[in-house]
Amino acid sequence: MASPTGWTPDTAQRNVTIEDVARVAGVGRQTVSNVLNGSGRVGAAARARVLEAVTQLGYHPHHGAQSLRSRRTMQLGYLMPQAQLLPQNLIMMQFLQALVIEASRRQYRVVVITAGGDPRDEMRRLISSRSVDAFVLSELDYDDPRVALLHELGIPFACFGRIRTGLPQNWVDIDNAGAEAQVVRLLLDLGRTRLSFIGYATGRYWDNEREAGFRAGLASREVPGDSAGVLLVGDDLSARDKIFSFIASARPDAVVAGSDKIAVIVYGVAADLNLRVGRDIAVVGFDGSIGADLMAPALTSVVMPVEDIARRIVIRALRQVEAGPDTEPGEILPFWLRRGDSIPLYSRT
Repeated sequence: MASPTGWTPDTAQRNVTIEDVARVAGVGRQTVSNVLNGSGRVGAAARARVLEAVTQLGYHPHHGAQSLRSRRTMQLGYLMPQAQLLPQNLIMMQFLQALVIEASRRQYRVVVITAGGDPRDEMRRLISSRSVDAFVLSELDYDDPRVALLHELGIPFACFGRIRTGLPQNWVDIDNAGAEAQVVRLLLDLGRTRLSFIGYATGRYWDNEREAGFRAGLASREVPGDSAGVLLVGDDLSARDKIFSFIASARPDAVVAGSDKIAVIVYGVAADLNLRVGRDIAVVGFDGSIGADLMAPALTSVVMPVEDIARRIVIRALRQVEAGPDTEPGEILPFWLRRGDSIPLYSRT
């Protein structure tokens, strides 16, 4: 005998269909489809019944059938540079996690692609096989050839990072320079007088902007020159020795680090020089990675809102899949400073 909801014992013995969900929820098939795809208008009560039925029956949308009906793969391709796979690159691993979660909310999967050679070769393979509906890019060069390829072929994409003018501005980012300028002003307000910036000499726009923001922050308070100095290092084994020599010589009372990874090195150097972080030398990182809270003392860091960035990127990519080229400008999302004990709580004065 059928239950009041329409569920029968043999339902569990076969593949559950969208029609089963509709019958149990007491709604039409299209309503179920709208709930699962986040489209159309569905009342709160009906939505709740559909979701309850999905859970009760253990229904999983058939990926292949969805693709055949919509001519979509329901997959996003994420081009992940191999450097992002390193265990110390926590912020980009957090971004990947946020990207996967956000895509899944829209019934999408993320296909992660890494390439040792030219990434465009792998991109062309995915495009020709129609394996993904859109691409997500990060760590962009100013004149990134991956963006140029996707624009030329008319493939939907969205980026974590800026795109040069003349190309579709399908990007989301934060104000790197503004963040570092704000950090400088905070440290000056706390009575620090000898500030140093230690960043990467990559030539990438975000590293250049963070260095420029440091100088802009000093200039906004009419601090002459570069205060205690600027050091740019490579992302290699020699970085620690260079940072040690720089801090031992310049003796800054505060270090504005261009990344949390650099801040970790500064912590170690401070210990070798018998400097207490948070008292003798203030340290501020950049990224807001989960590792910052594990440091002792907890690192003050500029937080990149990776969950919000991932959400906006997925929205922008899928908007192109649905409606064609995106003509909207790029988006700057707000950052915030997560305070830790690596800077003093109060001014010295």
